[in-house]
Amino acid sequence: MPETNTMREPASRQREEPQNESPSGPAIAIYSDRGRTSMWVSRMLTELEDPDGSEGDWASDLSIVHKRAVIPLRQDATLDLDEVKKWAQEDEADLTVVVTEIPRMAGRRPKRSELHFADSLGVISLPALGPFRLRKCLRRELRICFDALRNGSTEDVQRHTGLTARVENQKGGDTVFTTAPRFVPARTWTTLGMVANNEPLWSLPKLSAVFSAAAATGAFGVFFSTIWEMATFLPEWRLAAVSAIAVVVMVSWLILANRLWDRPGPGGKREAFMYNASTVISLLVSVGILYLMLFVAILLVGLLLIDPEFLGDTIGEEAALGSYVDIAWLSASMGTVAGAIGSNFDDDADLRNLTQGSREMQRYPRDAEQR
Repeated sequence: MPETNTMREPASRQREEPQNESPSGPAIAIYSDRGRTSMWVSRMLTELEDPDGSEGDWASDLSIVHKRAVIPLRQDATLDLDEVKKWAQEDEADLTVVVTEIPRMAGRRPKRSELHFADSLGVISLPALGPFRLRKCLRRELRICFDALRNGSTEDVQRHTGLTARVENQKGGDTVFTTAPRFVPARTWTTLGMVANNEPLWSLPKLSAVFSAAAATGAFGVFFSTIWEMATFLPEWRLAAVSAIAVVVMVSWLILANRLWDRPGPGGKREAFMYNASTVISLLVSVGILYLMLFVAILLVGLLLIDPEFLGDTIGEEAALGSYVDIAWLSASMGTVAGAIGSNFDDDADLRNLTQGSREMQRYPRDAEQR
């Protein structure tokens, strides 16, 4: 069952009109996936409630209930909208809108929003909105769903999208969906939206054990003069190549050891490629930031402990800031490679929520033996 997150009364009440005035518009139930998706929906509803702004003028007569829920999937990897309809009946909603982090496709084109007029139901796919300007895009899609469903017409869809999207029919015109114009790389944009949903920056605390192992190994570079000589002797392109190899090794290990690689499913190879690309990019961002943190930590320790005169005598030239940078550069790469092997995430719960594919696996119905 969905969990109530926020209850939004009609905006007219928020503007200090009579408390006993009932809303003139329909009752709308919004069900959003937990986590980042629900956070953005909550922000949008807060903006609609703002009595000092004009953001909610177009929704001033609506009564909206927002609930957080894990939207289940059928065995064919499609959203179980029948279950959503049951929730809407229980909440006595006139119109229903689902906001999900599941990427939804129509052939090769990702769907931004989908409108089922016969069921008064709209579905918004958050990844298809991309990684940037999400607040504005989500507000636009919500307004499209609200206006089109209450009027039962695609004219509102065309009016709000303009040239920024295409409107396509499916199922004989009873259902329509919006997608990006043909000249826009929609699948790439959706993949980046999936990366944003993975929240790679928030994955850093889940890699604390990896950072500890890498830091312990990298610290040896501060104390061994052989590493000093090697680091200052190697050209920068070799140091950069070692860094790239170190990051790739750690990302590859994390994917293979934790079985994060998705095989083609009902969506085919193209969708599997999008899922795997989002996983690789998310981990590259996380491991890349971890590498930079390790580099900075080793550089600071080196500047504190290694005397410039002693360093100059060891490497046979005058010690400069570049010498310390080279030592930290090579040491961080060594630590990353050593810390990668055998490393893992701190908790199985972290792993289950790390990537788009791992989160979706929790949505499928389970039999008695799997529970």
